[in-house]
Amino acid sequence: MSNQRPAPPIDYRELKQLVTNQGLLAPQNGYYAFKAAAALTGIALAVWVTLAAGHFAIVLLGALLLAFASTQVALLGHDVGHRQGFRGHHTNLIARFVFGNLLLGISHTWWSNKHNQHHATPNHVDLDPDIQFPMVVFSAGQLASRSKKLRPLIALQAFIFPMLLPLQAANMRITSIQHLLSGSAKRPALQATVMAGHFALYGVLLFAIGSWPLAIGFVAVHQLAFGLYNSSVFASNHKGMPVIDAGGRMDFLREQVLTSRNVSGHPVTDFWYGGLNYQIEHHLFPTMPRNQLRKAQPIVEDFCRRLGISYHATGLFASYREGWSHLYRLGLQARRSAAATAAVSE
Repeated sequence: MSNQRPAPPIDYRELKQLVTNQGLLAPQNGYYAFKAAAALTGIALAVWVTLAAGHFAIVLLGALLLAFASTQVALLGHDVGHRQGFRGHHTNLIARFVFGNLLLGISHTWWSNKHNQHHATPNHVDLDPDIQFPMVVFSAGQLASRSKKLRPLIALQAFIFPMLLPLQAANMRITSIQHLLSGSAKRPALQATVMAGHFALYGVLLFAIGSWPLAIGFVAVHQLAFGLYNSSVFASNHKGMPVIDAGGRMDFLREQVLTSRNVSGHPVTDFWYGGLNYQIEHHLFPTMPRNQLRKAQPIVEDFCRRLGISYHATGLFASYREGWSHLYRLGLQARRSAAATAAVSE
């Protein structure tokens, strides 16, 4: 997909007016205050369970609860990064520091820069940071650009990619530190200080567990489960959807809709995904509070249908199957390419 002729921008303006008329873009401060209180309560509960008995199974249960609460905090950090909740400058900035640097130990500016680039260029083969992996490709063009030495690994990418998901928590911390040291971060000293506070509090929790084997098990389960839950929420939204070639652009409406996948809405799914199962609506209206995305969904789907724009929604498990199948097909191409190269060299 490349060099598509842009459609008149009036399409998007008309759609935005439709959702604005329904009040779906209005701030939801009360809702987000409740969600913040619930997330903090979840963290407190996880800490209490972890320290309650000193039994191995209970400590690991606490680690799983904290992984769940950490991802709920990350989803709140995502929302405040888009100014969905607290739109006042100072309130929003404080929320970013709390939900990012303090509670998760990541740089909020690193995340915002990366995520905003993804929103601006979703599934662009050379511009979207969310599809830039040396050992994983999302299009035939990416495969052709990879070194032949990587082809054997890319051939297994459908099996490698799921194993990378639990490592995302560690990766976010490493790239956050690199960002703060790069000279491009805003308020690097303050961000580093608040992040240090996160790791200090985490260290206190590990010390309070009282047993280093238990503490090590707690860290492993918490960080791996947090990484898996957090990255799996985002993995189903674009993987396996059309990829835009280098230099290709479409108009805003089509670019956001055609590269995104919705996961069918249900109260449990909406909660688990933090509203990001309505990925199409979120990409079209990043500042729309998450509790309004469900209401916007039928408006957007009907609008796309009237314009003849493909609107893709599927079930929870089907979304992962589609993404995995796409990676497998490209891996199969890599295997054939590697086999052909080996045959020529013999």
